[in-house]
Parts: sequence; C-alpha cells; structure tokens
Amino acid sequence: MADSKVFKPGAILVVDDVPANLSVLLDFLGDAGFEVLVAESGQGALDQIGYSRPDIILLDVMMPGLDGFEVCRRLKADAGFRDIPVIFMTALTETVDKVKGFEAGAVDFVSKPVQPEEVLARVQAHLEIRHLQRVLEEKNRELEHEILLRLEAEDQLQQSLDQAVIVATRDHRIQFCTRHAWDLLSRYFSAKILVTLPEAIETWIAGGVRPEGSAGTGGAKDGPLVITRDRGTLTVRLFSEGDSSQTVMLLLDEKVEINDPKPLEQLGLTPREAEVLFWMTQGKSSPEIAVILEAAPNTVKKHVQNIFQKLGVENRTAAALRALEVIGLPDPGI
Repeated sequence: MADSKVFKPGAILVVDDVPANLSVLLDFLGDAGFEVLVAESGQGALDQIGYSRPDIILLDVMMPGLDGFEVCRRLKADAGFRDIPVIFMTALTETVDKVKGFEAGAVDFVSKPVQPEEVLARVQAHLEIRHLQRVLEEKNRELEHEILLRLEAEDQLQQSLDQAVIVATRDHRIQFCTRHAWDLLSRYFSAKILVTLPEAIETWIAGGVRPEGSAGTGGAKDGPLVITRDRGTLTVRLFSEGDSSQTVMLLLDEKVEINDPKPLEQLGLTPREAEVLFWMTQGKSSPEIAVILEAAPNTVKKHVQNIFQKLGVENRTAAALRALEVIGLPDPGI
C-alpha cells in the first residue's frame, strides 16, 4: 500500500459541446501531465470510450442530443465501463439536479464556469480513490485465493489425520504423529508414551535385522515392515524422505481379520453403517470405502458422521476400537 499515495496522471476524457470550455481544460490538464481526450457530444463520448477507455471522465450535463445524465446512465449500465469515475460539469445548482446526477452514477460535480485548479484537484482526488479501490480489490482477490488454498490444505490435513502418519528426524525422534498412528504404536509396541520411534522401526529404517514376528528382509528401502499380532497386521512404509534428508515420513496401515460386518449392527448401526465401520477397521479412507461400496463420497461421509454419533466417539480410531471390542479381538501387543 506504500505506493498508493503516489499520484500518477492518466487519461481524461472531457465531454463538452462548447469548444472554449474544451480549450481551457485541454491546455491546463495537459500541462498537469494528463493525456486529454475530447468529445463534443454525448454520442461521440460513448463512441470514443469504446476504444480509448479513459481513467476518468469530465462530462457536461446540458448538451444537445444525449445529455450528460443519459450518457452517464448508459456507461454505468455497461459492466466494462461502470468503474470509470464521472465528474459532471454543470451550471445547474438545484439540489434536485445534483441528486439526479448522483443517481445516474456520477461521483462529483464542478460548477460552470469551471475553475481549472478546482477541476484538477477533484480529478486527482477521484483518481486516487479509484486507485485505492483497485488496490483493495486486488488485495481481496489475493485474500480469497489464500482462503481457498488454506481450505484445500485443511481438507488435505483432515484426510491425513484419518491416516496413520508419523514424521520423525533422522535420529528417530518423533516430530509429528497423528492420533491414529499413536494408537497403532501403542497397540503393536509395548511403550505407552513415545518420544522416539520404537526400536523395531528404528532397526528397520537403519537396514538392520528385522524384529521377530515381522515379514520380509532388509531395511526400509527393501520393502515395508510387516508385524503380525493375533488377528491384526501392521504395515509400516517409508512414505517419503524430507528434502533435507533430515526427516522421514512413515505411513502405518493396519489390516484386521474381520470377515463379517453383521455383528457390528449390535452397536445400533444400520447394515450399511456396519459395512462402512467394517471397512474403517480395515484402514480404508472414506473415498476408498465409497469406491468399494459403490456409493457417493458424501453418502459415506454422512454414514461416518452417524457412526461417530451413535458410538459416542470423535474419530475413526475410536470407532474402530469399538468395533474390535464387539468382535472380541484382543488388543495386540498390550
């Protein structure tokens, strides 16, 4: 906004059917640095505006043919030109005439005979106002764009919170961990409060010998870490590495051997809600469930909300735990 105070002369269209008036303003405004365009009739002004697009218009009110009021009304009815400020030049002094001018869309009046210094001051003031309006409009557009970006980021974050994601440093200290990931770590590893990654995951990242009960050989770059506990299987994948190579992102996925969603109906769920909860226990996201059930994504989201409400929980992890309680699956690793 710092440069908004710097006045920059632009193009002025002066419309008057009296050549003497045009001459006075042409010389004075030209000396002030403006590009001055002239028209001697209302129709001539409309024709010229179509290709010259001035920054501001000085418009005589009393002209043969189209008067200034009608010219202004037509300009303001056109979306392409309605933002051009119009200042009426008139000898009319009655309040009713000024009201009529403002209703037509004018921003100001100067009285005839015109005083060039007054005209210049009013032109500068209204050009500055218009410039500030444009700056504000641009800032608003930037703000709207930023809001859209933030909403998109929040949506992506919300989706990621439904997954089990861990961000850890190269020395295995946990920097970020979704609630779902915390729950899986606590269920598959003995530690209740974790500051660093479990030793089994540290060893896997480092490429050491995999822990007992895990599948595969080698470290993270040789494939995922798969740990089986009773009827549950946890898969840990190296999702990505930070550009600085100082952080790693892990994606955890749990598969639970539940083959029939019908027992979940005893939680007060409809058969469809039971199916949705069944797939939630399999670690499926709402979009994935929508594809599996051949349902609309919004419909699945509504089912998930209903499940949360009926089970008295706030997230997918808690809902999945309730499902495990119903089918009698023990909490692995605890």
